[in-house]
Amino acid sequence: MVSNNSGALHNSLIWIALDLMGGEDKSREILRKMSECGEIIEISSIYKRYTSDARNDLSARIEFVIRFETTMSVEQHLHLVLSLCDEGSSGLVQRSHVEMILLTYDDTILMSPRLTLPYPQLHTDALIIRCAAEAWGQYEHPIYQKTLSEISKTARTVRDAEFYKQGKSLIDF
Repeated sequence: MVSNNSGALHNSLIWIALDLMGGEDKSREILRKMSECGEIIEISSIYKRYTSDARNDLSARIEFVIRFETTMSVEQHLHLVLSLCDEGSSGLVQRSHVEMILLTYDDTILMSPRLTLPYPQLHTDALIIRCAAEAWGQYEHPIYQKTLSEISKTARTVRDAEFYKQGKSLIDF
């Protein structure tokens, strides 16, 4: 496990989105790799988000949020997240496109060219806030001074996504 000098534990929220086709296997692989660098404390439900009005599974993605605990610094954490993202392959193959975003890191507020924390769309994307609240509802947003559970109660209804399966099904490894 990579660690910072202090050895203190840090908590973060990470949003993960993958193509529906091949996404579950790829998710398990990513979560296994992350477990080598820290502990997955909680995982939200997995939702299927449609990327077109046709609601076609071939273009749908699975999305979820994990609460992750690690001794890594914010820079190391960002590097881990970026290293696990990939471009995927075109066509119907088992390798799925991966998109990951570091949503929060403790109560850090940061604005830099590489990273803004908390993630600016955390509270505006209805699906992201719903998943984040499932993974760590008591996290208090350092700018809005409200918990994610409180913020999610006032979020708009998610219309482009539906429940897909329990997140815990991905971490039984």
